[in-house]
Amino acid sequence: MDRYERYWLRKYAARALVGREEGRAKRPARCLAAWLYANAGLLGARQPKVDPDSLESEVGRIDRAAWLAFAPLRRALQKSDQPAAISGLERRVTWLCETLRLSSLEGEILRAVARMEVHEPLADLVSAMGCGYREINASGLATLTGRDIRSIKQALQPARPLRLLGLLEDRRGGDFSISKTVLRIAQLGTTDPDRLKSLLIGKPRKAELAWEDFAHIGEAPLAARVLAGALVSRAAGINILLYGPPGTGKTQFIRTLAERIGAQAMFVGEADEENEEPDRADRIAAFAIARATAARADDTLLVVDEADDIFTGVDDDNAAFRAGSKVFMNRLVETTAAPTIWITNHGDQLGEAVLRRMTLAIRFPQPGRLVRRRVIEAIAARRKLRLSAAALDGLAEVRAAPAVMDLAVRAARLTGGREGDVQAAARSVIAAIEGAPVPPPPDAPFAFDPALSAADCDLARLADQVAASEETALSFCLHGLPGTGKSAFARHLAERLGLDVIEKRASDLLSMYVGESEKAIAAAFEEAADCRAMLILDEADSLLRDRAGATHSWEVTQVNEMLTWMERHPYPLAATTNAMDALDPATLRRFLFKVRFLPMTAEQAREAFRRSFGVEAPGALDALESLAPGDFALVARKARLLSERDAGVLVAMLAEEVAAKPGGGRRRIGF
Repeated sequence: MDRYERYWLRKYAARALVGREEGRAKRPARCLAAWLYANAGLLGARQPKVDPDSLESEVGRIDRAAWLAFAPLRRALQKSDQPAAISGLERRVTWLCETLRLSSLEGEILRAVARMEVHEPLADLVSAMGCGYREINASGLATLTGRDIRSIKQALQPARPLRLLGLLEDRRGGDFSISKTVLRIAQLGTTDPDRLKSLLIGKPRKAELAWEDFAHIGEAPLAARVLAGALVSRAAGINILLYGPPGTGKTQFIRTLAERIGAQAMFVGEADEENEEPDRADRIAAFAIARATAARADDTLLVVDEADDIFTGVDDDNAAFRAGSKVFMNRLVETTAAPTIWITNHGDQLGEAVLRRMTLAIRFPQPGRLVRRRVIEAIAARRKLRLSAAALDGLAEVRAAPAVMDLAVRAARLTGGREGDVQAAARSVIAAIEGAPVPPPPDAPFAFDPALSAADCDLARLADQVAASEETALSFCLHGLPGTGKSAFARHLAERLGLDVIEKRASDLLSMYVGESEKAIAAAFEEAADCRAMLILDEADSLLRDRAGATHSWEVTQVNEMLTWMERHPYPLAATTNAMDALDPATLRRFLFKVRFLPMTAEQAREAFRRSFGVEAPGALDALESLAPGDFALVARKARLLSERDAGVLVAMLAEEVAAKPGGGRRRIGF
């Protein structure tokens, strides 16, 4: 402990002897006398000539004889002069007080609590005064600072800066300690203001993705223009909210955006050097400090992750800290000198008052397949892992966040760079997140081929024309018998258009609770729009049933919700149904294309047999009616399981599938 800090230790000890209400020193309690005896050398005096065993009891005050023996120590405390050179701790805490514009009293409280945490002898003194270890109450602070207890209690109120800015930590029961943020400042090895700011805010991180990787974020160019303009004009109160599911690239976007406009992104209130997660008070303190110092910084963007944690309860009238807190937090947002970007996974949890103060709010959707492919390619290049075009295509089918893919690529590097390990690692993490295994794409006996599906139009020509068109607001009603390839054709169209697929069944969207089905329908369309994906609705007759036969109001509102979204949806939509006649008549004009799928022709069935089983079809196959590609897919799986290769048996198995269909039967000879 240097001379300056010893001076303050003597000052605090002298005040402890005098007490809060007395004008002169009084006989101390035995525990305080024991501390004075043990620390006499540090206080600049000789140890009193008393029996130390007589001070061991923590009950009662020392006797008159012992008090007289403490006289030389008391005089040493009273004659202590302040050294000319102040300590590094004093400089750092003073810088913090000036940065945050704390009052003189608040500064004295902060210095006392900081010293108590840093210096073991002072912590022991506070404990000897009757406070907890490294905790202090209003009475103890009044003693150390020499201030009246009423002023101390006011300064410790939740709505005052020491608590609002997270500088002091409430330990309950009227006790307080220093926050991790202030302790970190007190223990830093520098007193240079710029260095202090750099250590507290952290170093800017290099962007790992290109600006083009965020082309799916429509508001990205606007955000860049707003922030660039704010930096040039030094406008205050510019706040941008980024919200959306975890792993959608919000953090990566900020780094790329900062480089795009020539700025530095400073992430505030993250884990410290010991990798300990800061609590809410520490994060508010870190933001308050960064916010105050940013006024002197050029081209700096402040970034606060998990913003919902900071604003928890601010908009809640029933919150215990509601009084004063809402106004304070709102002003904290409104008067930020540097443009600030707030990140959250749950934008709706910030509250209306906070959201109204955002200059711009950008929702980050789950990226589509093409975006995922670009991101994975960039990650692999950064990790120096070579991936083939086929591997990149396969990985893009896995709907994993960039952060998950980055870890999966790292895992593959450790195994020698095997391409399959990347997908396996990513799927394992997704399974843990979703709480269920993620199955690989189902094997098909042959890739979908429009030539093997029969319809009332030329499927190959339709796919070519759609792929050549630049139109995105496409809608298809694909109807016909089960297994005729309706869903497969929809996925084929999505592949030709280079789009991801979001497939929903009626059971995914329908709910027994009123209003929940409508919400699920809206969410499905929003997800498809966010991902720029093709939405496939299977069993559409359950979602678009004729309203003329409705017996409940929710049956009508459900169809209305579907029709509204179909009318304005900007990306391809395909609805499949086996019951075209059950659809509401109003749905027909919402579909740009209506395609009826038919059973396979005899030629198509023979070709499907050759592809599925590797042998020529026997003549008995021609007698089967209503064969569809789905029948061959099912029987091929069954045959592999049973190791069945006999053509006659395979035809019999196909006949069983045909017989199970409505109206299934045999083809008439010569028909």
